[in-house]
Amino acid sequence: MLQPHRIIAIRCLKVPTLFLAAALGLVYGLPMLAPPLRAEKAVNQKAEAGTKDVEILRDISILPPEVDRIRRAILAAAMSGEIEAMRVPVEMNEIAPIFAREKVPDPIAYWKKISGDGEGREMLATIIQLFRAGFVRKAAGTGDELYMWPYFAETDIGKLTPAQEVELLTIVPPARLKAMKTARKYDYYRIGIGHDGTWHIFADQVF
Repeated sequence: MLQPHRIIAIRCLKVPTLFLAAALGLVYGLPMLAPPLRAEKAVNQKAEAGTKDVEILRDISILPPEVDRIRRAILAAAMSGEIEAMRVPVEMNEIAPIFAREKVPDPIAYWKKISGDGEGREMLATIIQLFRAGFVRKAAGTGDELYMWPYFAETDIGKLTPAQEVELLTIVPPARLKAMKTARKYDYYRIGIGHDGTWHIFADQVF
């Protein structure tokens, strides 16, 4: 039989233990309770910014299987944190994607060179942020059908809503956004994938 003082000690021990368990449950449960990013919602919308024919798409389930396959490969490589992993999606193409105005013999070496950290990780982060934004479908239903991230590449930056400006600020710094609003044009990185799964472009301009 437990002595009274031992019962009291056990009860005192249970209180902080239960509190700690509850706290940990709250902390680790928060990601499940937090609302998903807009780009993760299965919702598409007509763009209020730019031309009326532009439709902002956010539901990735509408992507053709070939497009989603290369998108996942690119995203998986970017999220690995290792720039060398990008060779896999690059080599999935018969023809190398466009990465710059000039031909890039080795995209890995090129990304390391232009990346602020010198290891190419800035470019990996950029890829992740682009895929988290909505996208557009160009030339739908034709042989030139192309899926482009982010949708800002096809919208009038001067007509963005406050929420859209916040979304763009997750991709570019305020000074760059200000310049874009003046020019009414998005001039940062974009990713373009053809309807057949061909990765066409990852560059900061369309050439």
